[in-house]
Amino acid sequence: MNTSSNLLVLGVTGQVGKLVAKNLRRQYARLSVGTRRKANLEELADQFGASRFIDLDDPRTFDEALKNVTGIFLVTGYTVDMLVQSKTLIDAAKRNDVNHIVHLGAFTRERDTYTTVFAWHQMIEAYLRDSGAGWTNLHPNMFMQNLLAGWRVKGGLYSVYTSKPIGFTALEDVAEAAAAILMEGPEKHSGKDYWFSADVLDPQQVAETLTAATGHKFTAAVRDLDLFLKEMALPPGSTFEPAYAKGGIELFREVEHGRMAYIGSVADDTKKVLGREPLLLRDWAKLHANELLEIAGS
Repeated sequence: MNTSSNLLVLGVTGQVGKLVAKNLRRQYARLSVGTRRKANLEELADQFGASRFIDLDDPRTFDEALKNVTGIFLVTGYTVDMLVQSKTLIDAAKRNDVNHIVHLGAFTRERDTYTTVFAWHQMIEAYLRDSGAGWTNLHPNMFMQNLLAGWRVKGGLYSVYTSKPIGFTALEDVAEAAAAILMEGPEKHSGKDYWFSADVLDPQQVAETLTAATGHKFTAAVRDLDLFLKEMALPPGSTFEPAYAKGGIELFREVEHGRMAYIGSVADDTKKVLGREPLLLRDWAKLHANELLEIAGS
């Protein structure tokens, strides 16, 4: 365990960053959490021990935020801005002698991909590998937590835009692994890619698993791919930006047609990093049964 580390966790207002920071806090790590909202600095410091102002859209904030930092958990929003945000932050990290960057990417098992967000991550990862900084890339497949977004299982109906099997990973496993990697440092983890896809299920198997775990009847429906934009990206209040929404269509099309069949494969390093087996969907669904039942309207 690297007790001299001083870690900066980004994305703590999102699910992954928040869980990474909570895991580090439980291990008494020296950490700060980054935010672009100055009004949140005090609240986040109370919650996690320390906070730093950093605006990924303003590289002028990077040097002060990275002062004395040894490791970063790098996660950005899913817009095309992630490219320049990540590139300039990696440059600043190298300039400030940060020796380990743990980047949250995507499940890019093959180099050839047409899907927008996957390609963005591959470009960031290539730049990170070439930066001279210590790096670790995390590659999660579909997060099981996506099932808790109400549209996925609304009314007990699991809706998806491909009939093919998809690999699932628990957010809890990825966040705990990220915290362990940051704590153990580049001496153990630099130059490594870790994959998180523990359970491969087709839509009907997902519904059956949720039913068995909760006791409530779940069913599955494969939606027409052409409805994705209308149902997911365009409704009022949608957080999808156009390029990201386009990536969703591309992903499901490529999976359905078999070009990205690797999305439906098991490749999981949870045990390698944490020394324990990963959560399967049946285990995860039992942990989150009350939330699933609430969404299902039971």
